[in-house]
Formats: sequence, C-alpha cells, structure tokens
Amino acid sequence: MAVDIRDYEPIDTVVQAVEVNGLDLDDIVAWINDTSKLKGIVGQTALRGRSAEYIDLQTPEGMLRAVLGDYVVTDGAGSFWKVSRSVFQRSYALIAPAASEDGGGEGEGGE
Repeated sequence: MAVDIRDYEPIDTVVQAVEVNGLDLDDIVAWINDTSKLKGIVGQTALRGRSAEYIDLQTPEGMLRAVLGDYVVTDGAGSFWKVSRSVFQRSYALIAPAASEDGGGEGEGGE
C-alpha cells in the first residue's frame, strides 16, 4: 500500500503531510525513517476490545503521539511534528497537482 503524501501550504511555507488513518501506519513510519534521522515508531494498544492505533514520533522537542485523525507534517528539511486535524484544516491548504508536461489542453473547450 502506498502512502498518499501530499504537499500542503501554510501562510508562509510549503510542507508535506499525511493523515494518520490507521490503514498505512507502517508506510507512514517508513516515510518518517527515510526522511529523518529521528525515528517514528508504530504502536498499537487495545481499547475496550478495539484497536487504538497511533504513531509515536520522535521530534527534537521529544516524543509526540499522533493518533487517528492527526496529521504527520514535515518541512522537507528533516523536521517532523504532529498537528491535530482541526488545526491542520484551519492552517494548511492543499496545493493543486501540477499540470501535465504537455500542457493538457486537448479536448478542453475546443472550437
């Protein structure tokens, strides 16, 4: 399963982020470990008969826990942090994918 890592844009800088959704924790941790010298650790605990999944993320400020719905964010320079969904949605906007190399104008509004 491939992780759906996308570019997001806050007011003054571009970051990459992925939502912790419980389906691809191992892929998210691999992304963290490939991009940073600090290590992400997958953890799973039982909660009232259900699986509560999270990622413990080592940051320069210490260990942070990203739970389902949180976003794991990097600045591209190797720093990672977690942001709650509500803060992330108010603070970042998804950057539209770049247009295809050939311009992709065929079939659009042709006369």
